[in-house]
Amino acid sequence: MTLMCSPDITPVPQELRSSSNRPNSAPFLLTPFLRILFVVLGCGLIAGFFLAYSLEPSTRGYGTHQQLGLPPCSIQYLFGIPCPSCGMTTSFAWFVRGRILESIQANIAATYLAMICMILIPWLLISSWTGQVMPRRKLEFRALILLSSFLLVSVAQWGVRIGFAS
Repeated sequence: MTLMCSPDITPVPQELRSSSNRPNSAPFLLTPFLRILFVVLGCGLIAGFFLAYSLEPSTRGYGTHQQLGLPPCSIQYLFGIPCPSCGMTTSFAWFVRGRILESIQANIAATYLAMICMILIPWLLISSWTGQVMPRRKLEFRALILLSSFLLVSVAQWGVRIGFAS
C-alpha cells in the first residue's frame, strides 16, 4: 500500500514571487572596485568638461581640438568632407559655456553626448555613494537606447553634412 502525498498548494507571498521570478529586478550591488571606478569615471567626465571650458571654441565650427596639439581632421584633409566627429570638441566648448545653439550648430551629436554626460556625472557619483545601481536589465536597456540614438544622430548628421559638402 502506497501513500499519496498531495502537493503543497500554499500560495507564495507576492514579494517572494516577484523577486524569484525576476532575479534581475533587484538593484545591482556594486563591489568596492566598481564604486571606485564609478568615482573615477565621474571625475573624468567632470575633468573633460573643465578641459572643454579651457578651450576657445573655433568660429569655423570645427578645429578646436587643434588647441590640444592634435592635427587637423585627416578625413577632411584627404577627402574634402567632414568626418562624423568634426565639430565635437567645438560643440563641447560651446556647451559648457551654455551656448546650446552654437553647440548644436557645431555638432548636434556632441551636444547630445554632452547632455548624456551631464546626466551620467551625478548618476555615477550617487551610485558609487549608495553602492547600488538600477536593475541590470533596465540599465542595459537604457544604455542600449542612449548608444543607439547617439549613433543614429551621428550618422544622420554626417549624411546631411556630406550632402551639403557636395
